Amino acid sequence: MLTLKGVSKTYSKDQPVLLPSDLIVEKGEFVSIIGPSGCGKSTLLDIIAGVNKPSGGIIHYKGKDITNQTGHAGYMPQSDVLFPWRTILDNVILPLELQGTGKEKARAEALSFFSQFGLEGFEQHYPSMLSGGMRQRANFLRAFLSGKELLLLDEPFGKLDAMTRHKLQKWFIRICEASGKTVLFITHDMDEAIFLSDRIAVFSPRPGRIIEHIDIPFGRPRTDQLFASAEFVSIKQKLLDLLHSKNHLETR
Repeated sequence: MLTLKGVSKTYSKDQPVLLPSDLIVEKGEFVSIIGPSGCGKSTLLDIIAGVNKPSGGIIHYKGKDITNQTGHAGYMPQSDVLFPWRTILDNVILPLELQGTGKEKARAEALSFFSQFGLEGFEQHYPSMLSGGMRQRANFLRAFLSGKELLLLDEPFGKLDAMTRHKLQKWFIRICEASGKTVLFITHDMDEAIFLSDRIAVFSPRPGRIIEHIDIPFGRPRTDQLFASAEFVSIKQKLLDLLHSKNHLETR
């Protein structure tokens, strides 16, 4: 579905942010990107979304060149993007409005998903009235309502406490499986990456590049018992070795 070839970003001669990187994401696949802070993960996602221009490389979506183009994915950036002056209902319908759907029709469509996304009863609340977990559900619904098959998510659970984060992880993976969405997901959390993903792309430190792809062998649905399995621990150790082995990063 999504293919990146040699995608790079340099702001100046002395400021390379992202070294040429290749990535393939298959239809229906959940791929996580993990790496040190400042290594270019968010820059890569911005480039795929079309909100940042690459310095080199090409991006194909369903066989079509979409380099420097927007509108091909549902995009959820790292920051909370809910507008404080809009109710939750009117926040989540923004993608539909931007596509030309009338407000009342957009509201009706969005309301049909509020129960599924755990937001029923909060339609007329404002973002300041909701918990962090509830706001993230609203952010997810807004990206979901874009109608795009591909979702680009930048650390959507990063600011949540551990219990809320894990609860939302399990909820979100059920939503993705039921809808058949393809997901490209940035995280700093190795447990999260292993638990959610079909595959993990590992970044080097800045200037970053993708240095390894790790297939996750676990079937679905996944349960909490997975975290204690020997295979889970082995994959986590491999990630730790990749992220902290200076020699490995310099020689690839």
